[in-house]
Amino acid sequence: MAIQFVVRNFRACFIVSILLLTSLVNNAQEKDNTYYKKQQEPGVKKILINGKFWVWTQKIGDGEINVLLLHGGPAQSHEYFEIFSKHLPNKGITIYYYDQFGSYFSEQPTPQQLSDTSLWKVSRYVKEIEQVRKGLNLDRFFIYGHSFGSLLALAYTYKYQTHVKGIIFSDMNPFPKDFDQRISFTGNQTDSILNTIPKFNALMQNKLQGLSYDQKVYQEAFDSTFTRNFVLRLDKLPDAILRTKIHKNMEVARKIGPSTFSLNYAGMIPKITIPVLLIRGEYDFIISTEQLKKLSQLFAKAQYYVVPNAGHICFIDNPDQYFPGLINFIKRNN
Repeated sequence: MAIQFVVRNFRACFIVSILLLTSLVNNAQEKDNTYYKKQQEPGVKKILINGKFWVWTQKIGDGEINVLLLHGGPAQSHEYFEIFSKHLPNKGITIYYYDQFGSYFSEQPTPQQLSDTSLWKVSRYVKEIEQVRKGLNLDRFFIYGHSFGSLLALAYTYKYQTHVKGIIFSDMNPFPKDFDQRISFTGNQTDSILNTIPKFNALMQNKLQGLSYDQKVYQEAFDSTFTRNFVLRLDKLPDAILRTKIHKNMEVARKIGPSTFSLNYAGMIPKITIPVLLIRGEYDFIISTEQLKKLSQLFAKAQYYVVPNAGHICFIDNPDQYFPGLINFIKRNN
C-alpha cells in the first residue's frame, strides 16, 4: 500500500503504509524464531484483558522511574523501540514494552473478533492500557507514545490523568486537517525530488502534464524516496526496523484505521494539566515545526523540541539528539 493512498484516505486507514515496503510485506502472523525467543525473555508478562485475550509486555530495567511505551502503526510491534533499552535503563528509568492487542507478540484475534468493530476503537485501546497499567502495578508513571501511540497516550491521559506524571507525544498530529495538509505537502515534495532525478524526469513530466506514465515504476520510486526523506533517513535499515516491517499486522491495522481520529483530541488537550513533551523529527511527514509549536501552546504545561536531520522515526535517525531531551524531561518531572 502506498503513501499516496494514505494521503487520500488517511481517516480510513491512518498511516498503514509507514515502515512498509511492498517487497518486505509478509504474512504478519507467521511466528518466527524472534517471537518464540521474546516470549521467554526475562521481564515478560502476559496480561489478560477483559478475560478474553492476553497482551505481551516486557519490563527492562530496575529504576524507580517507570515509562510505558506505546507503539505506532497501528498494529506494529514494540521492536522498533528496542533502542530505548540502550538509553533509558542506565539512567535509572525502567521501560515497559507492550504490544497492543492484535500486534505481533500479543494474542492474535480470531475471525469472530476481527469482525467485532467494538474491539478496534481507540476508546477500547485506552481501556486496555488501563488494564495493562494495573497488571504491571504502575502508578504515577510516564506514558510515551510514538505516532499512532501518541494519540493513545493523549486519550489515556485525558481519562486517567491521576496515574500519569507526564506525557511524551512524539511524531504525531492530533488534528485531521493539519495531518492531511502535512502529508500532502511532503507528498508534493517527494514528487519534486523525483523530478530532479534524471531517470525519473521523463516519467514525472508526463505525470505533471496529465500524460500516460508507468504507475508501477512511479509508485515504487515514490515510496522509497518518501521513506528515505521523511520516515527514516538512514541508508541502511536497522534489524529492529526490518523486523517491525515484517511483523506488522496489516489486517488489524485496517480495522483500527477508521477509529484513529474518532475522538475529540482538541477537546482533551486543554484539560490535561500534567507536563507534556512534544517531539518531531526535522523532516517528519506528519507534523511540521510550526504545527508542533502551535500544539504546544494548547497544553497547560508543554514544551517541544525538534530533532535535527531526522524523519518520522527520529529516535533511530538521530538518537544522540533525541534521548538527552527525553531523559531530561522525565528526570525533571519525576
